[in-house]
Amino acid sequence: MRTDPTLPMTGTSVMPSNAKLHIGAFNCGIEGWINTDITPHLWIARIPFAATVLHALGLIGDSRYAEHRSGKFAMLRYVNLTKPLPFADASTSAIFSAHVFEHLFPDEIERLVREAHRVLVPGGVCRVVVPDVERIVALYDAARPQAFLQGMFEVTTRRDVAFAHHWGFTRESLATLFREAGFSQTEACGYRQGRCPDLELLDNRPDESIFFEAVK
Repeated sequence: MRTDPTLPMTGTSVMPSNAKLHIGAFNCGIEGWINTDITPHLWIARIPFAATVLHALGLIGDSRYAEHRSGKFAMLRYVNLTKPLPFADASTSAIFSAHVFEHLFPDEIERLVREAHRVLVPGGVCRVVVPDVERIVALYDAARPQAFLQGMFEVTTRRDVAFAHHWGFTRESLATLFREAGFSQTEACGYRQGRCPDLELLDNRPDESIFFEAVK
């Protein structure tokens, strides 16, 4: 489902009762979901010929330009996850997020989980995919800690800082986080297994991730 141009880019929106919210979608948005992000590419997609000009100037590479031409960024809606979600209470049936939570700080994560609980309908599911800290810790070698550090922080150069990891998760810590926010059921799931719809299109990075669901 492409973003309805009549909906505001910010502010509380009226959504259909069966709306599905994909937070931090970037270039992985799919039809039938409200796909959100903060990437500048969603603004570029809204300016006629902007992507073409930036590509001609060498500021957008060929693969990213191809994504613009396919409409991947045109289907995104701006949502800042450090702010309250711009959706009404009990207005969505499912929430999906993959490799986003680790880029937030702990207080921001706690607020976001409470917001997810607020906007979900009773019985709605929130599925979160995050790096598996236990897998990363197992990489630790005092003589060669590079693999461990890379897994924890995702930073090797100054250019990577904007994409650095700020927090990490285990299955147990996720269960505690969601239960303290009011979710009634929590479960670590398998890759493309669980209650959340469209997992064959949404789940990714199976070898390094925890797949976790919580039900309101």
